[in-house]
Amino acid sequence: MTIKKRIFLAIAVQAVMILMVCIFSYMAFRNMLSKLQTIERIDDLNISLLEMRKAEKNYFLYKDVNSLEEAITRGEDRYGKIQALEGYGDTLNPQAYEKLRDNLELYLQKARSLLQEQTPPPNYELEFRNLGHSLTALSETILRTEREDINKIIHASIIRLIGSLGVIFLLQLLFGHYFFKVVNQELNRLQWLMQMISSGKIHEAVTNEVPHNEIQMAGKALLDMARELDKREQELFQAKKLASIGVLIAGVAHELGNPLNNIAMLGQAYMSIYDMLGDEEKKTFMGDVLNQTERIQKIILKLLDFSRQKKPELENYHPLEIVNRGVELVANQLKISNIKLHLNADEPLPMIQVDAPQIEQVLINLMVNAIQAMPQGGEMYIDIASPPPGEQVIIAVRDTGRGIPREILANIFDPFFSTKGTKGTGLGLSVSYGIVKEHGGEITVSSEWEGKGTTFSIKLPAAAEKGA
Repeated sequence: MTIKKRIFLAIAVQAVMILMVCIFSYMAFRNMLSKLQTIERIDDLNISLLEMRKAEKNYFLYKDVNSLEEAITRGEDRYGKIQALEGYGDTLNPQAYEKLRDNLELYLQKARSLLQEQTPPPNYELEFRNLGHSLTALSETILRTEREDINKIIHASIIRLIGSLGVIFLLQLLFGHYFFKVVNQELNRLQWLMQMISSGKIHEAVTNEVPHNEIQMAGKALLDMARELDKREQELFQAKKLASIGVLIAGVAHELGNPLNNIAMLGQAYMSIYDMLGDEEKKTFMGDVLNQTERIQKIILKLLDFSRQKKPELENYHPLEIVNRGVELVANQLKISNIKLHLNADEPLPMIQVDAPQIEQVLINLMVNAIQAMPQGGEMYIDIASPPPGEQVIIAVRDTGRGIPREILANIFDPFFSTKGTKGTGLGLSVSYGIVKEHGGEITVSSEWEGKGTTFSIKLPAAAEKGA
């Protein structure tokens, strides 16, 4: 069942409960209204009976026939009112109702008899008065009983209404807890799914469950999207990998092709003029062949260094100490190339845990590249930034040279990719990239073409303690 259907079902159940409470309240108020109308009629009957008894008293005190006639008239009128109360029989005590009607009928008979005979029999007055007294007593008893009943009805209605509202409130809590639990479970699963996707564990997040609600559908759509993105990323990575292999093969072929071609040319020349050469000239030819062979050997060693970078031996060093060592090694090149160096360092700087020779190699590569990018001279900036606690030290090498076109920035760390043409092997930045990665750091490049220079930034993890 979807969340939408569950919410609709909960609303429907609550609506039915509220409707039942409304119907119950209507019936209870209608019953109370009926009781109140009955009490009003009985109260009116009771007042009329008292007036009738008053006329009866006047008759016996003053022998006033008109008072007796008035009592008969009021009694007949009340008898008709009691007949009208027959429609409220369900709210009255049937036995009390019948007794009241019979007593009033007997009372009227005695009154008419008394009016006709003029001279009542002995003890007639006492019987007549007792009958009238029983009428008023019975009427008061009925009135008191009805008032007690309506009080009970009101009290019971209040209790039932409060109980019904309590049941609705309890159902509201139960439904709320149920929906919170269901939605919370689904959101937790969605969060887990997003964490698995963000950490690259897409295949571990595979689920064969059929989605039953909106959150599960959203999670499935997110997983499908992540799978599709992963598939596209793999395809893109494969394409870039093939392109890098192509650059690598082309670079190797180019780097090895030149010395091999030179060796071949030397061999052919040596064979063709061998008989005309003296011993010194033959040594010269062999020396050239040896030089070309050594050149091939150096290229192969660089390739081996690139493919099998040794594990760094980490020790704590001050960043400024590492930078100063690198600057000392290129100081002459800076002076010859007419390049002014600006070194800026925050204080205090944290210690960094590095393999000093390897990081020095990275810095020398970056500074040599900067020098070669400024053949007419310029300025080089080395900035060392002190990070917030727990973050990385940043060493930035910036030049004012010709810069790197934006379209090739993404390939700048690829092996054998070079912006120097035949003057470079294209391995320096690749080796530097691998060294920084082995140290748990990051190296990035930013550049603006049109002579605004290039900036290489090295981020290295800070050690636990800070240097002075």
